[in-house]
Amino acid sequence: MSKTRQIYYAKTLNEIFYQKKSVKDIQLIGGCTQDKKMPEISLCVRNIRELNYSIKHERFFEFGPEITLSQILEIDPSKLPSVFFEAVKSIANRNIRNIATLAGNICAKNYRHTLFAPLTALDARLELKSETETVYLPMTKFTEIPEKFVLSKVILPLDDWEVAVFKRLGPAHLITENSASFVFLANTLKNQISNLKIAFAGPFSIRSLELENRLLGAYLPLSENTILEFEEAAAKLYDETYETCQDKKVPAILRSQFLNLVKYSLEQLT
Repeated sequence: MSKTRQIYYAKTLNEIFYQKKSVKDIQLIGGCTQDKKMPEISLCVRNIRELNYSIKHERFFEFGPEITLSQILEIDPSKLPSVFFEAVKSIANRNIRNIATLAGNICAKNYRHTLFAPLTALDARLELKSETETVYLPMTKFTEIPEKFVLSKVILPLDDWEVAVFKRLGPAHLITENSASFVFLANTLKNQISNLKIAFAGPFSIRSLELENRLLGAYLPLSENTILEFEEAAAKLYDETYETCQDKKVPAILRSQFLNLVKYSLEQLT
């Protein structure tokens, strides 16, 4: 480690705000499982108890952002959405999960890691705190933590889903340019689709209410023509999203895999 690098430690949320205000260019770190190089000036927050917990409420689960992935896997799987639990279980190996945190996966820079798709599809919310205010941000609108704020809570709804599909793409235990995650959720009522959610995350993320709404009220089984038209709309959405991030290297195979997963998931309804 460079002699010029400095590491500070915080034991409370208030200490984070104090250090952020007092030390220029300080960066928060947790498990550091993704960082190949430590920041020149860092603030370790993994030992803050008020950021490391889990609480089950009637309609949602509440997580402290510094909870480790292994701690999440210690929770009874029946109490968590299956796509979220399976996503956590798919990450790396036990040794890495023992130190990797929920916040680290959500806030990774330049890539949407494994948990981004399930949290987005499940309409999770993030609680962000500054010294003076608390705001709640849907995962669908999350890009990065604002400068003066700290991620203080992750709120995960506990809705039931008749069809729940999670697929991780790319090599196991690694994040590469071929890595991505996909989630499909659906409910039916009186043989009609009553709720539908699709999320994709990797080099960029996709979640479109307009796409999802195309099938609301559709009768089952879906016709081949209905599935084909939905696939075409999904392909158009992927291409439009890709065009907004041409600065990133995105393998062509991810497009094919995304569309194949959309088709596969729709077929689970029929």
